[in-house]
Amino acid sequence: MRESDRKRTPNLEHVVDHVNSFDMSMIAARRMGAEEGTPLLIASAVGANLEVWTRTLLDLARARPIVTWDLRGLGDSGIARSQRVDASAHAEDGVAVIDYYEVESFHLAGWSTGARIALEIAHRYPERVASLTLVCGGYGYSVTSGLRHLEIASMLPLASGVAKHFAGYLGGAFRGLMGRAELAGLIRQSGMVGPTADTAALVDMVRSMGDSDTRTLLETYEAVAGRAAPELLGQIEPSTLLVAGERDPFTPRRIMKVMEERIPSASLTVYDKATHYLPIEFPARLASEMDSFMTENDKAGRFA
Repeated sequence: MRESDRKRTPNLEHVVDHVNSFDMSMIAARRMGAEEGTPLLIASAVGANLEVWTRTLLDLARARPIVTWDLRGLGDSGIARSQRVDASAHAEDGVAVIDYYEVESFHLAGWSTGARIALEIAHRYPERVASLTLVCGGYGYSVTSGLRHLEIASMLPLASGVAKHFAGYLGGAFRGLMGRAELAGLIRQSGMVGPTADTAALVDMVRSMGDSDTRTLLETYEAVAGRAAPELLGQIEPSTLLVAGERDPFTPRRIMKVMEERIPSASLTVYDKATHYLPIEFPARLASEMDSFMTENDKAGRFA
């Protein structure tokens, strides 16, 4: 094992493994935490790295293994050999990773656009998912529905589809912004995160986005967030914990209410004063509630 391959965050120490997915795309996989227990599979959001989850996972990793992966074409994963970057392709990548670690049943969680990928996994492999947690994320955006409800966030996939044609220029400008020493202060002043947020983690995440290929990033966001799939909700079998932020401008509360109503075994919790970046604002509370939820479903013995 090369020293450069090892990540040394307590409880989250790991190496990067490389896994072949269904179309021979090379996926960067990560396993960390405890050796025993039903693992938690984290579906990453488009462009996000592990930093957004780190403070939440520190506690969870003491009780169970944590598995995650970098989305194809992003992070340490290779390009999509089939050129597919839709939610279904990412879902199959996640299952290829969990199979690589010889895991049969697992808990599943996703934040932001990772929730769309997690829904796809839960729909395709209900017999393997012990529980599902969706944090500040939904089933994708519909432009028509967004216009009807005056939700600007629903226009973001369409905007990404236009912006990808100017990826070269936009990427240079974005990387220039990410390189500014005062980036943390700018984020604070923007109001996009709450006062309890771990700004350093958010800075690390957005800088990792700057390191990504801009066109791939925009195409992936368009393909994942821009394909609304409300039809999946009624077919989700695992118990589902929905966590929303009171001040989240990117995942409208309406969407999470729809999920609560349509997913057969779903419950919704709203965090006061939380934004879209809830995992870095209230990590201890989120970890505690996820741990209780997963432990409850472990004891329920769904796979016994």
